[in-house]
Amino acid sequence: MSAAPRIIVIGARSVRQGTGPFLAAGLSRAGADVAAVVGTTEASAAEAVTGLRRDWQLETQGFADLDRALAQVEPDAVVISSPWRFHAQHLETVAAAGCHCLVEKPLAWPASLAEVEQLVAMFRSHELLLQQVAQWPTTLPAFARLHGGLPERPGRFIMRLSPLSIGEDMITDSAPHFLSMLHALAGPGDCEEVAINHRDAQLALSCHYRHAGGSIEATLLLATCAQRPRPAWYQVDALRADREVTLPEYTQSLVCAEHRVELEDPMHQVAAQFLQDLRSHRRTDGPALLGAHRNLQQLAAAWR
Repeated sequence: MSAAPRIIVIGARSVRQGTGPFLAAGLSRAGADVAAVVGTTEASAAEAVTGLRRDWQLETQGFADLDRALAQVEPDAVVISSPWRFHAQHLETVAAAGCHCLVEKPLAWPASLAEVEQLVAMFRSHELLLQQVAQWPTTLPAFARLHGGLPERPGRFIMRLSPLSIGEDMITDSAPHFLSMLHALAGPGDCEEVAINHRDAQLALSCHYRHAGGSIEATLLLATCAQRPRPAWYQVDALRADREVTLPEYTQSLVCAEHRVELEDPMHQVAAQFLQDLRSHRRTDGPALLGAHRNLQQLAAAWR
């Protein structure tokens, strides 16, 4: 791999809740060559190219066909930030092409655990790195600075997010953020006694997150919000931090009362870590990916 890994980004527009432009910009800033973007049509690909040039001063080329992009660009890695319903087919194509991959959440939905195991095995068998985007855990160091530390063995966790989606898709879109925080705070575990209360554009999900060191009483609060920046906060035991976004710069901070800690862009942190892991030849953490998928299944099952 070259000093500047060649990257293709699938889904480099931010039409609804898309993170592709932020990941592309973060990868470029961290030293990657964002060699191409892939859209569903020539027009959407051109729009993505224009947006990256306008908003991030990033020059790249657009394709409407992933296979063609892979053949012409010969990338080291691919970022999948397309809608999650297309992740499984994109993952198969990327693994078959011998490329490393950073994929947005959820990894593949509504795939079975066995199907996800097969996808993960494709990357592991070729010694390729497959990682899932998890931006919220990157805020925990700032949270610790805001409050003078993190509880060592938290017993309570609450998270409020504001997705665009409604109904069951609220869980698919937002619960992976919630789960990534539980994993960061306590390690792998299982979501037990899951309960969901849903009304109109609001949803409350609660569970006991059972892990090796005990359990966390966890709650995810969701309320649909179309306007950006959308409200978000989380609380660990009695310590709460609200995310504040300043536009148009899109600078972010964690805030509690009169105290504030600035955040380095979480998506840029994820992108930089992915590149660092590529350069250090880190490989796929299969148990972590499968555990996250199992947890999402445990939460989604309560809807039905």
